[in-house]
Amino acid sequence: MSARPILWGTGAGLLLAALLAPWTGTALGDLARARATRSAAAAAPAAPAVTMPPLRPDLAFPASGGPSVAQQRVERLARGGGVLVEAIAPLDSPAPLMALSLRVSGPEKAVLALADAIERERPLLRFRSWRIEPAEGSGVRLSGVLVGATR
Repeated sequence: MSARPILWGTGAGLLLAALLAPWTGTALGDLARARATRSAAAAAPAAPAVTMPPLRPDLAFPASGGPSVAQQRVERLARGGGVLVEAIAPLDSPAPLMALSLRVSGPEKAVLALADAIERERPLLRFRSWRIEPAEGSGVRLSGVLVGATR
């Protein structure tokens, strides 16, 4: 191969690089500005969080007595379904939320129907965690943590 095609290729490459230099410089400048903006945003202190209610007011329990209202609801549903409430107690939780520790036992269908009824009624209560284990006889034991919001 002769040196002539190599020289033509080198010359064409240099000419192309010279023609593309303005756009390359602009792109590099935009990248530098974006990086500076990102680092300034990361260094700035976080804005205070806007306190919004976690749920609409009609879906939340009242702020005063929310856990006791939830306990009464669970006990009412358990009595109606023939399920034994072994333990129910409020747990510590952050301000707009409330949590209840729950342990119930009874026939499998009744315990599952109770769990479904608890989650379907309003105001909202949801199982954060739950576990079903065999209990004495032919029953099952449901233990878990219920979470709801207060207004």
